[in-house]
This record gives sequence, C-alpha cells and structure tokens, in this order.
Amino acid sequence: MNRKHLLTSLIAAGLLAPAIATADWTLYGRAHVSADVLDDGADYNEFNVSSNSSRLGFRGEREFREQLVGVFQIEQQIDFDTDGTDFATRDTFVGLKGSDWGMLRVGKFDTPFKRARGPANFFGDQVGDMRNLTRSAAQTGRFDERFRNSIHYQTPSFGGLTWNIQYSNETEGATTVDGADNKAYSTSLNLNMGDLTGALAYEKQEDGDVNPDAWRLAVGYRITPTFRMGAFYQNSETVNGDDADIYGLGGQFRLTPSMYLNGHVFQLDSDLDDADATMYALGLEYRLDSDLRFYGNIAMVDNDDTSALTPWGAARTSGPSGAAGENASAFSIGMRYDF
Repeated sequence: MNRKHLLTSLIAAGLLAPAIATADWTLYGRAHVSADVLDDGADYNEFNVSSNSSRLGFRGEREFREQLVGVFQIEQQIDFDTDGTDFATRDTFVGLKGSDWGMLRVGKFDTPFKRARGPANFFGDQVGDMRNLTRSAAQTGRFDERFRNSIHYQTPSFGGLTWNIQYSNETEGATTVDGADNKAYSTSLNLNMGDLTGALAYEKQEDGDVNPDAWRLAVGYRITPTFRMGAFYQNSETVNGDDADIYGLGGQFRLTPSMYLNGHVFQLDSDLDDADATMYALGLEYRLDSDLRFYGNIAMVDNDDTSALTPWGAARTSGPSGAAGENASAFSIGMRYDF
C-alpha cells in the first residue's frame, strides 16, 4: 500500500472509530468456494475453482432515541481464488429505522426487484442459479442488479406485508451527468406469513438505449416440515418491444436433519428468434450446522440456435461464455462457511 492510500485509510479509520465505539456493530462474512467441471457443449470442457459471492463486511446500529435508530453497513466482495477486490463493492449504506415508521437508507444495495426472487431461490450463488436466465441482457434486459446512488424506503410490517421502493439517480457513475439517462426505479410488495412467503416486484431502467422494464412474482410455501416448494414468473420488455417470459418451479426436500435435496427447472421464452432456453438443476446439500454447509450440484442449460446461456455465469469468478445452440452443463462440489 502506498503512502497516499495508507494515509487515507488511517484518516477514514479515525473518523469511523468514534461511531463504531458507540454503536452495536458486528464483523461478518461468507467464504463460498467450489470446484467445478464446466462444459459449454462445444470446445470447452475444463476443471475450475470458483469463489461465489464470498464477502466480508461490518454492520452496526445505535439507538439515539425512541423510534430513531441509526444503521450502517459496509460490505465488500472477497475473491478467494484471484488477486482480490476493491473495497465496499457490495451492499454499503447508512440510514435510519424505527419499528413504527420503517427504514430509510442511502447508498448502494440490491434492488427490491432483485431481492424479490428469494421465495423461489434454491441455488443462490451456485451453478444453476436462476439469475443465469433472469438477468440475461440479450434476451430480457439486465436485471438482478445492485444500483449505485440509491435511496430506499421500507415500510414497517403490516400483518406480514411490507412495501419497498428504491430510486437510483445514477446507476453507473459517481455524479449525475446533465441529461444522462442512467436512472432506475424499483419496488416490491413482500409477504412473510410463516410457511407462506411471496413477493411481487416491478423495475424500470433508463439507460438511454434498451430502457428495459420488468415485473416478477415469486411464491414459496412449506407444504410439510420437510418439503418446501417455490414458483417464479418474470416478464420483461425493452424499448424495442422485445418481450421475454421466464417461469419455473423448484423445491427442497429434507432427507435427514442435516441432508437436503434441491431441484428446479426454469424456462426462458423470448421474442428474439431462436433464443429460448431451459435450465435444470439438481443438488444435494449437507449442513453441518447453520453456518457450514457442503453441496454437490449438477446443472444444464438447453439452448435454442441463437441462445448461448450457461448455468454458471452468475455470482461466480470462473467460467467461460456459452456456445450458441449448444447444451452447457456443470458439475460442482462446494463449501459455504458463514461467520
């Protein structure tokens, strides 16, 4: 670290120290790595090591008075298999909250639209992640993002129902450019009633080119103590009128107190010529406890002639691009440790 960066870090630490000393704060993180065999169905068939949305952060809060609590979080991605990452690359914000009026925060964080996939998400940050279809820019417009320069408000819970709304005035740079179209609006209605969870979300992006908008519905239901199912639907449209639908079903079955069987299937139907795709994923997960788990997954994407999607492109550090018209497949053995 050069002198300039060292001095900046020391100054920042000095400014943060009083706030941290008086706040209830926590250091946390996730180490998520996997060993994968990836096959694009054409010329690529290789072994890879991947870091999958691993992270390190600290968060805290302090009660200033009744119904006024200050909150903050600084989180960065940690790539265990490469040279490292920049600071504060993930959800980083500061705000206020109160149980009677909700939460207001400012910073960079996942949009309500992105988080709305949760009730049907059985392969998050693994091969087979649904985002390999839902955030495909060519077919759907690029969604499931973390926007910069954002303001977010969340209502308190009303019988398990909450409303989220977020506005981002500049999704790419640090300063809003005069006349630029890099804005985004995202909102969701979320339901949490024990065994039943759900989310209905909408997002509109202004990027000066594609200007996509989309809505999605995700529902999860625990049918028995050992069996949970999820369903998902998303519709997106670009300024050119190109339309895409993505829908699927998934489930999780607890085989033993520590062993889980996960599976899902998702279909992408696109207005673009021969651009449809189907993704399948099946996995076995062993949880030593709530913080340490091991898994083995197989996943495949069946592509139409002009589609080149893979089951490994989202939230991972390794993996090639897909080959148009080919079936891309992956076998993955991974470990996730939360601390």
